[in-house]
Amino acid sequence: MAVSCLSLTACGKDLYQKYKSNIEKEMRLSFDFFWEEASPLREVGSSDIIEGNLPTYGLIADRYPNTSGTASVASVGYGLSAYVIGVEEGYITREQGAERTEKTLKTMLALQNDSDVAHEGFFAHFINMITGKRVNGIEISSVDTAILLCGAVHAGEYFGGEIKELATELYSNVNWKSIERKKGSKTYLTMGFSGDGNYSLLGNWDWYAEQLMMYVLGAGSPNEQYRLDDKTYYDFTRNEGSYGEHKFIYSWFGSIFTYQFSHAWIDFSGYKDKNGTDWHENSVNASKAAYEFCRDRSHLETFAKGGWGLTACDTPDGYSGHLGAQPRGWSADGNYSKIEATVAPCGALGSVVFTPEESLKALEYYQSLTRLQGKYGLVDAYNLDRNWYANDSIGIDKGITLLMLSNFKNRGVWSTSMNNQYIQNGLKNLGFTAV
Repeated sequence: MAVSCLSLTACGKDLYQKYKSNIEKEMRLSFDFFWEEASPLREVGSSDIIEGNLPTYGLIADRYPNTSGTASVASVGYGLSAYVIGVEEGYITREQGAERTEKTLKTMLALQNDSDVAHEGFFAHFINMITGKRVNGIEISSVDTAILLCGAVHAGEYFGGEIKELATELYSNVNWKSIERKKGSKTYLTMGFSGDGNYSLLGNWDWYAEQLMMYVLGAGSPNEQYRLDDKTYYDFTRNEGSYGEHKFIYSWFGSIFTYQFSHAWIDFSGYKDKNGTDWHENSVNASKAAYEFCRDRSHLETFAKGGWGLTACDTPDGYSGHLGAQPRGWSADGNYSKIEATVAPCGALGSVVFTPEESLKALEYYQSLTRLQGKYGLVDAYNLDRNWYANDSIGIDKGITLLMLSNFKNRGVWSTSMNNQYIQNGLKNLGFTAV
């Protein structure tokens, strides 16, 4: 069984002390993204809501600089957890965190009732921060909604009271059964609904990826009418492969974020499902494989100097979701080599609970690169082979960095989110047992 250093208390403490200043710097600046890039323009019930527009208080930018005024629903989810971390770390007071969280949840509940922004409780991937309307043509996204809910559940569990009631109401409104689709003998969850107003179902989550959180949330839903059974969880494809000596269930693109996102809130360590799958161990092995994949390509300067962790990110040729390590379901074409050496710091840092030594050594190296430093800590990506550095910071990438560094430091997110009754019910209903 693969064991990360995180589970060895002395080892984890020693690593934290060794890299304390690096960790604290990146955590604080990542938090600042969510605190400063949220819209305080209009809250529910305020008198300055422009006719035809919706409340936008607490919507968080997809990226910085945010020239388009676009908020990401997933950024909001990471932000809700960021506020909890901010209180615990002393960046803000509990009163400040509670106020921002409460008003944000009220905004999301109002938006959830607007048919332009939401359908069956699921939210549009992107929302205009000025009008509160769905960005034209964008899909209603199941996984981005799940990230929002994870953040809401976490914040609700932490603050309690009215905030927990608001978070539970938001969660209860999501109709998980509406995204079930039968395909032969299999039943899959879909990626959401089209953004053309017809709300036709999109592609299926038929491979392992970042969607584990959706099954746990769906199976644990407070709303029994919308609750999932375990069929969609056990029906998706689990292809097992290996890189070097590391064997694991791999994702389509092999992007390292697919082994991280659900784990930011759900601590799968110590659990196995009915098939005996240990998803924490799987991510340990996938992260070690991702590290070695980059080390084995040291003819590329980015990797030779210490970068690793291929994941979806900005590249010299625009945003790409194709970057990933082998094994993967997708076969790269010839153009892939142009962006192969593009590394996002969040790739290695999002795996800090799985590969602490490798991830923290990478953090120290990244912080030594002057052009990789930005207003909110490390910018999104870089490619030494093409002398390119990103200009932007992306919400989901700052989010996975902050949450996983918090989990490594003191189980900051897990210590609260894993106490939630619905998360526990979801794991139980899917057949997970402690081992």
